[in-house]
Amino acid sequence: MFNRILNNKNIYKLFLVQLMLILMSSCAQNSANKEIHDPLESMNRSVFKFNQGLDKYVFKPINTEYEKLPENVKKGVSNHVKWASTPVTIVNSAIQLEAENFSTSSIKFLLNSLTLGFYDLDPETKYKTRDFGSSLANYNVSSGPYIVLPILGPRSLRHFSGNIVDQSVSNGPKNHSYNSTTLPMSILSNRNTYSNVIEDIYNAQDPYLRAKILYTENRFNSISSTKLLEQQKQDEQDEFEKLLD
Repeated sequence: MFNRILNNKNIYKLFLVQLMLILMSSCAQNSANKEIHDPLESMNRSVFKFNQGLDKYVFKPINTEYEKLPENVKKGVSNHVKWASTPVTIVNSAIQLEAENFSTSSIKFLLNSLTLGFYDLDPETKYKTRDFGSSLANYNVSSGPYIVLPILGPRSLRHFSGNIVDQSVSNGPKNHSYNSTTLPMSILSNRNTYSNVIEDIYNAQDPYLRAKILYTENRFNSISSTKLLEQQKQDEQDEFEKLLD
């Protein structure tokens, strides 16, 4: 039977494609794990455990009450948080020379200023969120070691360094409104948005490892340019075509 499969060219090609998909999926996962540089794992696990306790006794109970609010109220809070952080995207889109993202985010920010961002006046228009960490990545700065910060959670050193720069953009020297109002709203909104993800992490056999992998994958996708992702897809397609030749 195996010889019959080998003699049938179409079946043989299909078999090779399926085998390659399995191998590439496995290699991609292993590669992702290897790319997570975690020299501070012992300390990171301690901080992660602290964050778990803080979430269990503080943020989760608050989120339970927050969940009872009307959907339009929660949506308004989420909209405002995104609007308030848009200047970071505008600045970093300029740094990364992404003209379309720069113009789109700028126009949308100005338009939604009419409602302080609580109501999205142009929900059809989308833009890619950018930060200084993604700007550093765009210019090939290494991500550095993986770290877990109290309350803030998982970061790469590059990501955390970018957060510090971005904070100066969101909160100018004479404007303390971001820290006093938007930051608590952001914590509430994000905890509510990612409730299912957080529960998935806590239910994992190794919650720390699960959180690390999810963060790394999500961060890669969020900072990767469309051009880079398209190039990766093209490379994979080229590999398949080589197999079929």
